[in-house]
Amino acid sequence: MAEKMLNSWGDPTPGSDLAQVNALYQWEKVSDRAQHYVAASLEHLLMWADFVAPLKFDPEQASVIRMRPTLALARAAIESAAQVVWLLAGQTSRECVRRHLSLVRWDLQEHRKSRLNAAGKQSVRRREQELVERVSSEFSDREVSAPQGYLWIIQQACTDPGLKLDGTEAERLWRAMSGAAHGMYWTNLELTQISLGEEYEPGHFRSLVLPDAGALIEALRAASTITTYATYKYLTMGGADCVELAKQAIHALAQEVPLKPNADMDLDSMFPKSP
Repeated sequence: MAEKMLNSWGDPTPGSDLAQVNALYQWEKVSDRAQHYVAASLEHLLMWADFVAPLKFDPEQASVIRMRPTLALARAAIESAAQVVWLLAGQTSRECVRRHLSLVRWDLQEHRKSRLNAAGKQSVRRREQELVERVSSEFSDREVSAPQGYLWIIQQACTDPGLKLDGTEAERLWRAMSGAAHGMYWTNLELTQISLGEEYEPGHFRSLVLPDAGALIEALRAASTITTYATYKYLTMGGADCVELAKQAIHALAQEVPLKPNADMDLDSMFPKSP
């Protein structure tokens, strides 16, 4: 539903928080970058959902839930959504712009590292220098330095009082997701259920290893929580009527999802009536 809400929304409305921030810094739009982070997070979660729980099932379809890809997608969703939550949690338009510039600079630095030749690296380095010079009358180089990595961004996002995600728990989950995505061995001990079988050598056993369903659910729930919050925060700050967008999204989904015979199609009853 969140993706349909996002896709049906356009530019920030005049006078909205995001419109005011865009007016303060008119180059790389804050609203465009925020929308990008939200869309990236949704894409990761929807790829998992499309495989495991698609809107329509083929009668012969079977889905095998694998631990590492699931955790990798949840991690990517959290990292993407955390950027927009931190970006939009600034208490003033100026602070929002400062955070935006830090993220843009971080993006440019990673882009530069991906270039394989000196000319390519210099081209991106020049863009970063132009960015810093453009805002030098308002922000020092240090003020718009790149963030301290994804874990730092996630921890900062968790300080937003509206996001019901504990920073310590988010760090624990992120480390587990990262370890699983990177194939680190310790995640076999922490994120699986192991049943020992035959001792084929002294101290060495055949074993049956199954993903811990609770760990997967916890990771996906955290990813869903921050992604949903990021989506609504972006839309709300852009001046969107989220209730109306949600109604439209539910009506659209009802046309795609197979419904039981005689299903109640009074979808608007799901929403509270206006006083």
